[in-house]
Amino acid sequence: MPKFQRPNSIYLNISLTLIFGLLSFTIFSIVLAFLFIVNPMANRVANDMGGLIYTVSRTWFSLPPEKKQNFRSRLRKQHQLMVTDEKIPVTNIIINNPFIPKLEKSLLLQTGQIVTVKQDIKDKRCLWVSLSEAEQTVTIGFFHDRIGPRPSIVILGIIAAGSLLILITTILLVRRITQPIKTLSNAVSLFGSGDLSTRIPEKGSEEIVILAHNFNNMALEISQLLTNRNILFGGISHDLRTPITRMQIALELLQNDSNSTLISKMRNNLLEMETLIQQSLELVKGLDKHNAIDVEINTVINDIILDYKSQQQVIHYRPADCGICNIEINAFRRILYNLLDNAIRYSDNKVIAIICIKKNEKLVIRILDQGTGIPADKLEMVFQPFYRLDNSRNKGTGGSGLGLAIVKQLCDIYGWNIQLIPRLKGGLEVKLEIIQNK
Repeated sequence: MPKFQRPNSIYLNISLTLIFGLLSFTIFSIVLAFLFIVNPMANRVANDMGGLIYTVSRTWFSLPPEKKQNFRSRLRKQHQLMVTDEKIPVTNIIINNPFIPKLEKSLLLQTGQIVTVKQDIKDKRCLWVSLSEAEQTVTIGFFHDRIGPRPSIVILGIIAAGSLLILITTILLVRRITQPIKTLSNAVSLFGSGDLSTRIPEKGSEEIVILAHNFNNMALEISQLLTNRNILFGGISHDLRTPITRMQIALELLQNDSNSTLISKMRNNLLEMETLIQQSLELVKGLDKHNAIDVEINTVINDIILDYKSQQQVIHYRPADCGICNIEINAFRRILYNLLDNAIRYSDNKVIAIICIKKNEKLVIRILDQGTGIPADKLEMVFQPFYRLDNSRNKGTGGSGLGLAIVKQLCDIYGWNIQLIPRLKGGLEVKLEIIQNK
């Protein structure tokens, strides 16, 4: 026979956990209620009733015959007790009641006699107690309903009510917990099937709102990634065709006339193609994440500035107390090179300034140029691959459109923050914030 396996679902697991927990709590509550409420109350009621029966018996023995009838009537009316000198046919109690032994114990303490509660043969509801004094015997009776606390009924009521509440609470609570998960599961299925517009309503408890928000952000990023992929290959195709076409024309001309100028142009076109392909591949691969090392920030920045001085580019940097920081040096250098290339391209040979500030565990690098700047509504769009402020894709008015995209990608990989801020007097400020690794 195949071995039985319990279904492993979130709904069932949470339901069983809640039922077990609430049922354990109910049982524990019943035990405590019985020990500290029901049982002490039953003992007290038994003592009160035992005392009343004893008092009734003593009074009955002391009354003259002519007053016993009146006493019997008042006793029946006020205390629901019956008293008689006659012998009542009784039998042992069939159904055990935990109150009966307590009453018998109380009567033993009150009268000093071993008293047994008996059941009326004719009327099963009626219970009788016989007490003796000297040569007199009195029989005092009461109906079963006269008995005080009924622990069995209390316990059964608690179990029934507790079970019902556990069932209702479990269903409502589990549904409330699993419904958002089911919604997320359905959304993931739709998204996986190709419906990239799938989103989850951001409502409910704080955790569910955060989960929905993260899913929506993920869905948006994936949609943008797929869009960027199409733009990427379209851009590569477009940008590669132009230099290739120029090379083909130049080669046709070389068949008739060798020209060193054309050869030089061909070399530049090839270099342009190589640069574009390299940047495109870097963006697609995302660059592997490497381990951080301790580096002297001032030294790194000064080395980069020396490279640009050889190109006759003026960059002002006053060494600050940035000290040694634990960062990924290759990513840091690539980001600075790309940012400076972008600043130089649009600054029209004006001076560029670099400012380094270190505060606590945060390193802030600011690059300020005096170029044309970027419109406020385009500050985030320039981080998209192949996006240019000039839609003509003319190399004379901009680069390949990958420099800032690579910067943003590296910052996302290492958890750094990059921000573009328009300057009041013209130009652009680029703010790079790095939380150092410990």
